[in-house]
Amino acid sequence: MVEHGKAAAKIRELVNDLSYSSDIADELVKLVYGWKDETSQGKPFIDLWYDVLQSMKIKYRRSQISLEELIKVEQIIIKNLSIMIKREFESDEDNKIFDLADVVKYKKAQCFSYTMLVYILGESLGFSLLPLGVTEIVVSDALPVGAGHNACLFKLSDDRMVMVDLAVGPIISEPFDLEETYSKEGEYWELKDDRNPLLLNRRFLIADKNWLLACIQLNWGKLADTEESLEYYDKTIKLSPEYADAHSNKGIIYESMGRFAEAIDCYNKALEINSKDARTYYNLGCVRAKLGDYSQAVLDYNLAIASHAKFPEAYLNRGSIHSNKGNYEEAVFDYNKAIELKPDYGKAYFQRGTTFILLELVSEAISDFTRTIEIAPDFAEAYYNRALVYIGTKDFSKAAEDLSAAKKLDVGLENKVKKLLKDINANQDTL
Repeated sequence: MVEHGKAAAKIRELVNDLSYSSDIADELVKLVYGWKDETSQGKPFIDLWYDVLQSMKIKYRRSQISLEELIKVEQIIIKNLSIMIKREFESDEDNKIFDLADVVKYKKAQCFSYTMLVYILGESLGFSLLPLGVTEIVVSDALPVGAGHNACLFKLSDDRMVMVDLAVGPIISEPFDLEETYSKEGEYWELKDDRNPLLLNRRFLIADKNWLLACIQLNWGKLADTEESLEYYDKTIKLSPEYADAHSNKGIIYESMGRFAEAIDCYNKALEINSKDARTYYNLGCVRAKLGDYSQAVLDYNLAIASHAKFPEAYLNRGSIHSNKGNYEEAVFDYNKAIELKPDYGKAYFQRGTTFILLELVSEAISDFTRTIEIAPDFAEAYYNRALVYIGTKDFSKAAEDLSAAKKLDVGLENKVKKLLKDINANQDTL
C-alpha cells in the first residue's frame, strides 16, 4: 500500500467506520490522491488543502492571523473540495448509486453518496461536518413527494455554517448562523425567512455517523424483496430510531402484505417524528380508505396536501371519496387540481369524466374519456364508460366501437359488453 499523508489515514478510518472494507477505503484514497496538477507542484490537492488548513489554524492560535482570515481560507478549501468532488463524480440520480463501493467503482454519485463523499473528505481535512436529512430543498415543494434528500453542513471556526449540497444547484453557501437562520421544530430545522436570500435548503434534520449507516440500510431495503426489506428497515431503525422514512417504508411493506394495523402503527410513528411527511399522510389515507374509514382518509389527504401542495395523487384520491359521497362539485375541484399539477394524469381525466356523467355533463364526460384514451390507449374502462355516454346520446355506432375496444383490452368486461351490444342492436332495430 502506498503511503500518503494524514488525510489518507483519516479517509480510511471514516470509510471503515461506515462498515466498508479496507479495499474500498484504499480505492477511495487512490482515487482522491490522483487529484493533482501542475498548480500543486505534484502534491495531491487533499494533502495540500490539509496542510494549508492546519497551518492556518496554528497561525490563528498564535495570533498571527485574524479569525476572518482563517474563515476565508476555510471557505476557499470547502469550495475547492466541493467543486472537485462534483467534477470527479458524475451525477447519477437515475440509477441511484448510493453504495460507496459502486461510487468508487463507477465514479458516479447521487445526493446521499455525494453527502458521504463530502462528509468523509471534509472530516479527513480536519473540518467538523454534520450530515443532513433534507425534507424541503431550496425551492418550496420542488422535492418530489416521498423522495429523500441529503446534504452537509461544514462548521467554521467561528461556529457559523456552510451548507454544501452537490445534488441541488450545487449549493456551496455563504456562512450563516444556524440558530439565527433556522428555527428548531421537533427534530427538524426550518428556514425562518421564506424569501430564502441565501438559497439554502429549507427544512432538514441534523444527523450523525449512525444516521449515515442507517441511510445505507434504508436504501438496500428499497431494493430488496418484501421480507428482506423489513429486515433492512429494522436494522435502519436500530441504528437511528428517529429515522422517519424507515418507519414509513416499513409501513408500506406491511400495507402491501395486507397487514393494515401494523402499517398504521408504522405510519403514525413516522408522523410523530416528521409531522410534515406528505407521503406518509397519503399512505395513511390510502389504508383508511381500504378499511372504509373515508372521513379519516379525507383528513389524511388534507394533511398530505397541506404538507406538499403539489401532490396530484392526494387530490385524486380525495376527489374520489367526495364523488362517492355525492359531493360532485368538490370532486371536480380536486380532479381539476390533479390535472393542473399533472397534465397527463389519465386517471384524473377518467375520474372526472365519470363524475361528469353523474352531473349529466355529457360533452365534458366524452371529452375527458377521450383524453384518457389519448394518454393511455389500453385503458379499457375509459372506452367502456365513453360507450355508456354514447348510448345515452343514441350514438350507437360509436358506442359499439368503444365496447369492442373495451372487450379486446379487458376480457373481464366481456359479459357486460355482450349485454350492451345486444341492447344496442335491439334499439337500432326499433329505429
